[in-house]
Amino acid sequence: MKRLSQNLLSLFTADIARRLLGFISVAYLARVLGKEDFGAINLGLAVLAYGMVLSAAGFPTIGTKKIAQGESLELVGQVIGSRLISTILVLAVIVLTVIAGVQNRIIAWLIILFLFSLLPQIFFVDWFFQGKETMGIVSAARIVQSVIYLAVVLIFVRTADNVLWVAVGSICGECAASALLFAQFRKKYHNVRLHFTPSLHLFKQSAPLAIGVILATLMMNYPVLALGILKTSSDVGVYSAASKLVYFVMMGDRILMLLLLPASARKFHDSPEKFQGLLRDSMRWILLISLPIAVGGMLIADDLIRIVFGADYGVSASVLQVFIWYFFLTMLHTVFTSGLIGAGGEKSYGKIMVITALAYFFAISAGVFWFGPIGAAFGVVAAEGLSVVLIGRALRLLVPVPSPEKILRVVLSVVLMAIGVASVEQYGFLWALLVGVGSYCLFIILLRAVVWNDVKTFMARF
Repeated sequence: MKRLSQNLLSLFTADIARRLLGFISVAYLARVLGKEDFGAINLGLAVLAYGMVLSAAGFPTIGTKKIAQGESLELVGQVIGSRLISTILVLAVIVLTVIAGVQNRIIAWLIILFLFSLLPQIFFVDWFFQGKETMGIVSAARIVQSVIYLAVVLIFVRTADNVLWVAVGSICGECAASALLFAQFRKKYHNVRLHFTPSLHLFKQSAPLAIGVILATLMMNYPVLALGILKTSSDVGVYSAASKLVYFVMMGDRILMLLLLPASARKFHDSPEKFQGLLRDSMRWILLISLPIAVGGMLIADDLIRIVFGADYGVSASVLQVFIWYFFLTMLHTVFTSGLIGAGGEKSYGKIMVITALAYFFAISAGVFWFGPIGAAFGVVAAEGLSVVLIGRALRLLVPVPSPEKILRVVLSVVLMAIGVASVEQYGFLWALLVGVGSYCLFIILLRAVVWNDVKTFMARF
């Protein structure tokens, strides 16, 4: 089995397990805590996400690229040493800001506890194994993290009074995952002497990527903060219920990024023609898979929200109908981003993400102020669409990327599927799901949107 095939199987299997575990914890917490405290949890997670990307400072991304291109293993020590300094600084600044600015004592302690998950992240060397395209151990570490987090939540979180245990679960999970990855690295490369020394040269190289990654995370989590500031914790809970469902189906985006970034860097270095073929085929299969999910998700949003979170979250259905298109757009974004970075367009990526961040800020702020949670969803989708256009244009300036084939046939298959789902939706969620999946598979075959040779060509690339 080829390396990409092994990695794909490993990541897909592990990510399904991890997403299911995370999904169980989300549904459990939403029901046990209620909309207000569930919103507080998501505020804490949003601040933690900011802390993670600020402390990482782009080092994992540039590290993945360098390892994929054959960089010396001494790079591991440089990355860890650099992250140690950045993490301490970020942790100190955010904790002091929270103490001075957050009036609610429970929320303040919740955020601070979540932030201590940054410390084990220093030794979370998943980027190294990603660069080596050895994803099995990365998958195992992420499953361990999810299992421990879920175990702590289920055991210790019984009422809203136990909300701080959610952050403790996050710390325990990150510690276990980081310990597993670093121990595996030392076991496999025990003869390598690591010097945990910060590298100014590495910081300069990672700076453009750091700007892009930081801004991307700021944008993704900004709706939660904007709703928390301009609206209420209950509104945060309404938005978070819809967004959690979308992030659940975005397991494909995470897998795609883990596979495409090192593969793009390697193929661009070895053969620009193979690089173009990889991007073209990736685009085609992304459209085949993500477009029907987005359309189907709009049609069954109400039933999905009520089944997972309960009738109290029924208002989240309209948010989900809008936010599901973020999934579609971000899948395209990941293909373009992987190609752009793999082709050496880090500076262009950083500039585009600055423009995108401004678009996110204004679109989300206006949406939240005027329309609340659904306005936040509209803002995210509009700004992400702009980012996809800009990243795609920048990639094509570096490398000509042919358009995917048979796209109109895919679109027609999705339209026919939507008609089928809409006609049986009144009979329940299960019928809508079965008709949607079955009819789409039938139409793409009848319309020859996909033929057996397409599958063989795709498998040959992997």
